[in-house]
Amino acid sequence: MKLALFLMATLASTSTLAQQCNIDSAHLKADYTITNTHKNKQSSQLLTLWRNNKQVAHQSDVTTELWQHLANKQIRPIRYFNAQQRGIEYQPSEVRGIQNWSAKNQLVDEHLIEKMTLLNTQGTGCDEVKNYALTQGDNQFKLALFTKSNLVKSFSVTNNKSHTHTELNLNDVSSNKAEITAQFAKWDRFQTTDYADIGDNESDPFLAKMINLGFIEHGATGFYNQQGEAIQGGHHH
Repeated sequence: MKLALFLMATLASTSTLAQQCNIDSAHLKADYTITNTHKNKQSSQLLTLWRNNKQVAHQSDVTTELWQHLANKQIRPIRYFNAQQRGIEYQPSEVRGIQNWSAKNQLVDEHLIEKMTLLNTQGTGCDEVKNYALTQGDNQFKLALFTKSNLVKSFSVTNNKSHTHTELNLNDVSSNKAEITAQFAKWDRFQTTDYADIGDNESDPFLAKMINLGFIEHGATGFYNQQGEAIQGGHHH
């Protein structure tokens, strides 16, 4: 009897764990550190990946890039400016190369992962991680990916020719649905301007400043594309 109860409890907990994985993949907040090394100089920044069903956001210090996966399979981007609580809305047709959802949803394009070699698999259940590697030209890629949630645990690009190394490391994950939906609702309340209407609103001090800084160009295109290039928005400084 005790054994039967134990087995039932084990099955119940396993079922809950599997269910939790599904919830994690659709509603989660994942905090990352991106470290860039060039020769002996190192800099780092924080990035938060948010998933809320058909919406994904990449939140950094200054901006948040948000994408909505529309019913017609197109992707509509919005660039929010965190401190000013303002946003620029783009139409899918106004932004090139954004129609790959995987680069937004999991930070690394599925097409890049398909090119990689699977080295090994570690852990089980929700904690199962697949380790991949790829050498392409001068670049060496390494990826550790949580299988169930399609969440990057770590990703690195090393270029020995240019002596550069970029590393993305997962710090923390939570799937507090109330916190996640509240954050997306907060962004939704920000004042937004259509990209097409910016020319008619150049007297707006905020827009004038953002144009001057180069922040208002075509919207962001994802994170790591199928070439393994970091594509963090339309502006590079």
